[in-house]
Amino acid sequence: MTRTRVFLALVSLTLALASGAPLKATEQVAFESAAFTIKPSAFKIRQARKNGGEPEPMVEPAVPLAGQLSLPEGPGPFPAVVLLHGCAGVSNWNDVWSERLVAWGYAVLDVESFRPRGLSYICDGSGHRSASSWNRALDAFGAKRYLSTRSEIDHDRVAIMGMSHGAAAALHAIEQTISEGTNAEPFRAAVAFYPLCKELKQVVTPTLILIGDADQWTPSEWCIRYVEALPDPNEVTLSVFADAHHVFDIKGMDGSAHGLVYRYHPGAASQAELQTRAFLRQHLN
Repeated sequence: MTRTRVFLALVSLTLALASGAPLKATEQVAFESAAFTIKPSAFKIRQARKNGGEPEPMVEPAVPLAGQLSLPEGPGPFPAVVLLHGCAGVSNWNDVWSERLVAWGYAVLDVESFRPRGLSYICDGSGHRSASSWNRALDAFGAKRYLSTRSEIDHDRVAIMGMSHGAAAALHAIEQTISEGTNAEPFRAAVAFYPLCKELKQVVTPTLILIGDADQWTPSEWCIRYVEALPDPNEVTLSVFADAHHVFDIKGMDGSAHGLVYRYHPGAASQAELQTRAFLRQHLN
């Protein structure tokens, strides 16, 4: 399978999923993705200097975005989690995890990456250019920058968490080149549910990857190779759950699309919840 097709994992299908207690407080917010500065290559620098000048860096412009900010009860300041949806847009996966994270004491900024770009669904390959996982990593840093303007948020304790396409974006967001290009401090922690693990990068954020060994959309073998090849694999914790498929963490998921299975796995879901809570507590509390 090509990279273009594999990362378009079927993840946040809009199905009626079980949800918990209502969120304590929510607010619709607007912000921009982070602009990214691309430094000129050594070749371009040499060519420009031959002509008596200096090369100008290229800038990926910011994009207007929207999101939902959810806060726990109390005055704060709270540690926070930037939440990234899957390829079908915001769904009940976001609701389930927002409610859970708020109940654990974290503020949550649930980022809507698609609708501001005129998209609603990219699992079929459409919209990849304007909403790639790399673009969405910039969305996450824009969300992090917005959180720094809020008095209710502890600006030094912000994590990123995503599922599948959003998890692939989270893996981009932990790269050193992304934080440097956005002129931002790295996230304190990252949690990636069944991401596409593809490229070797320099990781600057402690990261937890959670995936099933039966996942047909984002193969766990790729994540195993990804972690083994990292210069400092101790930054990344990988949990591979036996007999678990894509979207194993959400009750009510049981079916297939394009001949590939997605299925809830109660054991893997329970373990992933426990690991996520312990991991966030370790790095944010």
